[in-house]
Amino acid sequence: MERELPKQVFIDGCEQISMEFEPIGFRFAKSGPHASRRAGDWAFKISFQSNYLNVGGEYVELVVHASVYSKAIKEWDERSAWPASASDWVAGGQLGNLRTPHHWRTWNIVNPHTRQAEIANIVANIQTTVLPLFERFDVPRKLAEQVACSQVPGFMFPENAVRFVLWQLGPEAAENCLSYWVARLPSPDAFRSERDVPTLPDRLALGSDTNNLARVARAMKIGLSL
Repeated sequence: MERELPKQVFIDGCEQISMEFEPIGFRFAKSGPHASRRAGDWAFKISFQSNYLNVGGEYVELVVHASVYSKAIKEWDERSAWPASASDWVAGGQLGNLRTPHHWRTWNIVNPHTRQAEIANIVANIQTTVLPLFERFDVPRKLAEQVACSQVPGFMFPENAVRFVLWQLGPEAAENCLSYWVARLPSPDAFRSERDVPTLPDRLALGSDTNNLARVARAMKIGLSL
């Protein structure tokens, strides 16, 4: 029996999953591959990822990511002092990281006899984890109030949480959010040392939460007395 091509198995699986969400406005794009829906300035995307190590007849990996975008936050970036390139990305992550504890969640859809069960499981996980995240953006200010004082799914990196709160609620709430995360750093003193050295770079970069929170505090002039 001829083995199915991993790429085709993957794409067909993505399309089947996406079809389950067409009734609520999601549309599949093979070029992504992803399923997306727009609501005003907001865009919600369910993206699919596979693995270059796939083997026909043995392994076809499928990973789900969720992302929330907004034209308005990109415009806010452009007119504010936010220390990063303007971006319409707001929140999201790999499906397993939208839960606590975080973990990398994958499915193997290679077996034609169990594939429909695996796809049904992926759909169920999107329904219980991804869609509730998207629904929280129906009332963004209420969501921002929660992000300001707690760890909320989709805001895995502290600087993204502070950005969202600052955009929605302003400096005072953003300072509360910053304080929440600084208190959870391995060394709050390291944050203060980084924040108080004006010659260090202000731009966010791949690095530690400590460094990036310090750069946010310095650039946005919040948390300067923490």
